[in-house]
Amino acid sequence: MVRTKDRPGFVARALTSIAAQSYRGWRICLVNDGGDEAALDAALGDFVRPPAFRSGSVVRLDLPASVGRAEAFNRGLHALDTEFVCCLDDDDTWDAHFLDELLAFFDRTLPLAPDLGGVAALVTAIREDIVVEDGVETIRALGEEGLPHAFGRKDFFVDPVAYTTYRHDLYPVQWMLRRDAVIEAGGFPPDFNVMEDRAFMTIFLQSRRLAVLDKKLAFHHRRVRRTDDTQRSVTLNTLDNPSYDWRLFSDLAKVGLNTPRAETGDATASPVATAALVRAAAASVVRELNDETSALWHKLDGTRSGIEARLSRLETALQGGAGGHEVDIQAEERLWSLWPAVGSSPIGYTLGAGTPFLDRFALSMAETPAGLLFHADPGTQRAILQIPDTRDWTALEMSLEGWLGAKADPTLSGIRADLIVSDLQGCLFETALSVETRDRLGRRSHAFSDGHVHACQPGGAVQVTRYFDASAVGPAASAKLSIALPRQARNFRLMIHDLVISRLP
Repeated sequence: MVRTKDRPGFVARALTSIAAQSYRGWRICLVNDGGDEAALDAALGDFVRPPAFRSGSVVRLDLPASVGRAEAFNRGLHALDTEFVCCLDDDDTWDAHFLDELLAFFDRTLPLAPDLGGVAALVTAIREDIVVEDGVETIRALGEEGLPHAFGRKDFFVDPVAYTTYRHDLYPVQWMLRRDAVIEAGGFPPDFNVMEDRAFMTIFLQSRRLAVLDKKLAFHHRRVRRTDDTQRSVTLNTLDNPSYDWRLFSDLAKVGLNTPRAETGDATASPVATAALVRAAAASVVRELNDETSALWHKLDGTRSGIEARLSRLETALQGGAGGHEVDIQAEERLWSLWPAVGSSPIGYTLGAGTPFLDRFALSMAETPAGLLFHADPGTQRAILQIPDTRDWTALEMSLEGWLGAKADPTLSGIRADLIVSDLQGCLFETALSVETRDRLGRRSHAFSDGHVHACQPGGAVQVTRYFDASAVGPAASAKLSIALPRQARNFRLMIHDLVISRLP
């Protein structure tokens, strides 16, 4: 069953995921909760036209006015005549084997648990956004998103106490329930127009078991820009939860444990059954407390270990050499030094790919991403290059013009380059000589030679010394020291403590 209201772009995708099911015995009740019928017709096209209606595989309820999320589900529940019922909200989807896998799982489990009321699959959260392309709103997936721990529990059966206390959770897109058991539980409570599925499931679990298949077969889609949902555009008009007092609705959703009645039909509870129920409830509560204590301990222990590791790296950086490290080269031998080029005051600015900075530097990369920053502080002797995404190729290149290449100083036989870098996380990088040449037609080409790979240990510093012979460059138009950074690195920071170019001894 699918609930929708003025979200034709989403509901068409949801119905498509049903049509793609490997199990072909499905039936759909599409509940249009007071939404625009013409817009829904246009979005669905042939999907809800004959032969789908003639075969009875699709039932559509167009409600003249909105009755709310809970009652919309109940209307669809009673319009179906199937053995099982699912709740696929219009912005969610299923794996093609969702129905097949859950039906088989139910059949395997029922002989072992006669009170089985349904089954569920694990879920994947998908981040997405709505973009406008050529004037048309399009759903664009942005990747997976993390879920709270309560969605990742490995219990075979959902524990009623764990569910009531929010330590086990499910989205409606995950479950498939016996229709008669849902009706017996009263369906979704009509007074709830938010958390109605949780209020229902809390009641359902008092008398029925729900088994969970350890497979991710359901997809819960989330928009990254929730403010767009409130603008009621044709695609984004939402049924999502309004801003209610969550604590109030949470308490209203909780139901006390039922006291079993005597099999004779007497209104009084059986003492034996009552004692068994109390013991079961107590054991479940103790288990949840133990799990919570264990989880809290592991979290604190992990936090402690993380802090100790960071302190260790910082101590290594302070004692082992990142702070205060300088290249030990006599002043008369130096041709160029980083900190005199920076000056006496801190500097910082945004960068662009291929745009020179500090006279001799430029970044070699395909395009300029947002957040490309540079900062140098002579007081702490740290020059930091921040790159949001290094992608397939990013290199910091320093021009060696005047020392090597076509315009080289004839008195120099070569140069020595000394570089000191550090990294709290540790990284690999490569240094090489980059030479630009031209053919007879004037076409440019680049060649990299004498490449060396270097390792910077976590929290430590590494000094790299490279020697480049002038004769190895020849009459090339220019020569550069190329520092190639790790590929596909996110939020990468190159920290340089010193860089000195000097004469070959």
